[in-house]
Amino acid sequence: MKRKEMNRIIKFELEYIPKGSTGSIQNKLRYHYNIFRRKGIGKGKSREKCLRDAIDRLKEDYPSFNPKFDEGFFKIHEKGFFRRLLDFMTRGAL
Repeated sequence: MKRKEMNRIIKFELEYIPKGSTGSIQNKLRYHYNIFRRKGIGKGKSREKCLRDAIDRLKEDYPSFNPKFDEGFFKIHEKGFFRRLLDFMTRGAL
């Protein structure tokens, strides 16, 4: 997968993980998700698995961390996801 395409996918998915305040654990979740997702796409891992890996990594250091993300988005049917992704990409967001 080309880098530009991967960037679009990850940018789209990060819309469903809200930003936190500067230096917050929530922002670290977004950072870790970005890393795990980049590696995961190449290995065929789902976005749900990449998010779970990022959360598990943060919980090692912050056991009481309560991550915020759109649970509906990370559980939707693949057809719905790709339709939304295609719509996002055709808007020329990047």
